[in-house]
Amino acid sequence: MVSPRHDDAIERLYVHNDALVGRVLERLGADDVLMVLSDHGFTSFRRGVNLNQWLLRNGYLALVEGADGSSEWLRDVDWSRTRAYVLGLTGLFLNLRGREGQGIVAPGEEAAALKTELTSKLSGLVDAETGAVAIREAFDPAALYRGPYLENAPDLLIGYDVGYRVSWECAAGVVRGEVFEDNVKAWSGDHCVDPRLVPGVLFCNRPIDREHPALVDIAPTALWLFGVEPPPHMDGRVLFDA
Repeated sequence: MVSPRHDDAIERLYVHNDALVGRVLERLGADDVLMVLSDHGFTSFRRGVNLNQWLLRNGYLALVEGADGSSEWLRDVDWSRTRAYVLGLTGLFLNLRGREGQGIVAPGEEAAALKTELTSKLSGLVDAETGAVAIREAFDPAALYRGPYLENAPDLLIGYDVGYRVSWECAAGVVRGEVFEDNVKAWSGDHCVDPRLVPGVLFCNRPIDREHPALVDIAPTALWLFGVEPPPHMDGRVLFDA
């Protein structure tokens, strides 16, 4: 629940920003384009998911002998027996041979089969304690994106459901603990979830000619407005016809 004091602060912030947009609009010329956008929305973060612990319990990750998984940054992981791991807020990675220092998963068919297997098991993962779905869908970036920077993406993107996010310890490479746990920190909201659940906002002073504009459309649109042809590998569409 938002306290009255916080609620008042949020309202005053909206009023201030609305006035700022108004002052900018007053100064625009006939050919100027103004876009006001956010890169995402927000939702609640009530339960954390330790996917490293899930990977351990399901045989995809192993610990070195005598370790309890409490060390940060995956220092307790036995890489000779680990096929997948999690580090950070949204990504799951394969211990890929030739890419990771001690990779054991062969690129190609073996890696593709492992991604398919993990996607199937993680999509729709249920929190047994609450009965709620914790992960709506696991996404393969190779099916979503293209271009020369695809190799920088995780091997799977995890689309958490409302109320869920990767746990604080899992994000730091800790394995120990339960798969699901309450988030007891003051940071009780987040956007590192299924992006379809946290759409942003977009205001523009000109009519937009595309349905369902997305964040990836802004970069090619900005290039187009400045007379620069977007490169072929760039995701997104120009939002204007003319």
